[in-house]
Amino acid sequence: MSRSFKPWAGALLTTAVTVSLAATSIPSSAADTAASHRHRAGVASTPLVVASGLHNPRDVTVQWDGSVLVAESGSGSGAACPSKPGPPVRCFGLTGSIYKVAGRKKGRVVTGLPSQELVPPGGPSSIYGLNQVEQRWDGSYRAVYGLIGLPSTRTDLGAGSGPLATLSIVNGPVLGDLAAHEAEHDPDAVLGNTLPASNPQRFVRHGRDFLVTDAAANDVIRVRPDGTTKTEVVLPNNALETESESVKAEAVPTGIVRGRDGAFYISDLSGAHNGLGRLWRYVPGGEPTVFATGLSSVIDLAVAPDGDLIALSYSTGSTPGAPTGALNRIDRRTGALTPIKSDTPLTMPTGLDVTRRGDIYITNNSLSNEGQLLKFPAL
Repeated sequence: MSRSFKPWAGALLTTAVTVSLAATSIPSSAADTAASHRHRAGVASTPLVVASGLHNPRDVTVQWDGSVLVAESGSGSGAACPSKPGPPVRCFGLTGSIYKVAGRKKGRVVTGLPSQELVPPGGPSSIYGLNQVEQRWDGSYRAVYGLIGLPSTRTDLGAGSGPLATLSIVNGPVLGDLAAHEAEHDPDAVLGNTLPASNPQRFVRHGRDFLVTDAAANDVIRVRPDGTTKTEVVLPNNALETESESVKAEAVPTGIVRGRDGAFYISDLSGAHNGLGRLWRYVPGGEPTVFATGLSSVIDLAVAPDGDLIALSYSTGSTPGAPTGALNRIDRRTGALTPIKSDTPLTMPTGLDVTRRGDIYITNNSLSNEGQLLKFPAL
């Protein structure tokens, strides 16, 4: 078996419980320039707590009308899930939800979504469920769900688990089954990665299709309108050279956004080694190329008003205990990194989006039932 990173990817990317809006108007160009200047000047900002008590929140999505959606992965069955010797224990429940902030109104607009807790022998538990959500024109919601597993994993979990590891309409049809694609094709096996599993993270539209990152499968999958899937690209493994050995780190793709240049930008974790993460630029029909390096555990991406990229790091490896996150601006032309400072440390952040005026929303303390939605006003 290769030195696979997939089990680690699941524990980090999907939750775990071990550690224990106002409508936005289109800004003027002057406001955009001022916000960008403060980013580059390294001025620290104090985030506002918009919502708290979120249940293992994942991605945050700013809608066209300025409202904000948070994908909550839930808390598994809602009861204690025991640790036992042998295979990991999986506990399933319908505790996931969608949280919405619209002006002064905020609260859960959808509940009862699938959520799985996985407890390895003697190890920390992890929650898998809703990872990203957006509202459609008809008021319904489109979402991607995590899993760490294959279709047989869903079957074993029982009734209600069908959306896990799919791109779906919430409480509606499956649009694309990522777990089934992994079970049938296991695209990254060509790299010597020998542990088939699916854990979809983020999606973005490409014409009538969707491109979905799968952190456990190390690839990006195209989902077509008829529900068929195609391997769009497999991201290469990374390598870490030490004095004693050469360690392979699987790519573990996370965020994906479409840049102002029309290309897609994809972040990878590269084994969560500090500074080893990569940002890829991908034009469909071509091969992905490395656009930026020197990143650490990037979990999500967004596009700033001026076209630069904003990258959210789940961890920087700089402090013991609960991981401390970070924000970086990535120059859209050169790939150069500029830290975005916060005078409040980020703790295990997992989701990111940016409004048209430059406000940054982040889900913080995300591997717990005491998650937060933070807002950095126009940095």
